[in-house]
Amino acid sequence: MSGDEVMVLLFSAVVAAFAWYRWYAGATVRTLVTRNASRFIVIAAPVACLAMLFIVLRRWAAGDVRDSGTYLVFYMVAGAAWVGFCAQLCCLLGTSPRDDAVERQNLAAAFATAGAMAGITFCFAGANVGNGPGWWVVVFSAALSTGAFFALWALVENLTGVSERVTIDRADGTGLRFGGFLVATGLILGRAVVGDWVSADATVRDFATVAWPVLPLAGAEVIIGRVSSSGGSTGVEDSLAGPIVAAVFVAVSSVYVFVWLGMP
Repeated sequence: MSGDEVMVLLFSAVVAAFAWYRWYAGATVRTLVTRNASRFIVIAAPVACLAMLFIVLRRWAAGDVRDSGTYLVFYMVAGAAWVGFCAQLCCLLGTSPRDDAVERQNLAAAFATAGAMAGITFCFAGANVGNGPGWWVVVFSAALSTGAFFALWALVENLTGVSERVTIDRADGTGLRFGGFLVATGLILGRAVVGDWVSADATVRDFATVAWPVLPLAGAEVIIGRVSSSGGSTGVEDSLAGPIVAAVFVAVSSVYVFVWLGMP
């Protein structure tokens, strides 16, 4: 490893340790009433996401990464730092993993949190697929996909106020639906940064060419969210619709990524 890679590794290790210490300190806070479903999701989601990242690195990363234990560790630590830091930003968009999912035992918030974390993981994982001259290529591509991910999330939140349905109304179906939207969005945006590095301009052009389906996906989420809010659907209707729409979002994005575009 070069000197700059060692510095990046050390910096990533510090960020990851701090971010995940805060995450699990919040996940284990005591509550008056203990219902373990939402707490379990908050605790298990990071483990599942890092396992997905490892699978991507081991199967689809550049040959000098997937065949090297040193570089697998390097990008796993970098990914842990990236996902851990970005997960802290969920609070800025209206959903707090600690306050809502754990302290208030809000299952809807736990669903949304898990979806957000999976989406962020896909954004970073896709940036690792393909050959490039160094770690900074991964950072550039991951910043492009993750920035678009949060921009779309902010747009949907601004147009629908979905966080209120999740945190105040505690609508499980809405949380599951929105979590599915975030998973689908991350999957597409992560796929959009897959490929061998040519230049920054080429990466941005390729990203725009591949990532466009997130726009109609976001449009569908906005329409469904506004109709749901105006209609005041709750309870059984919301719970039944949420899993169905979430499954459709994930299925459509998966077909686009793995069938239409093909495996990387």
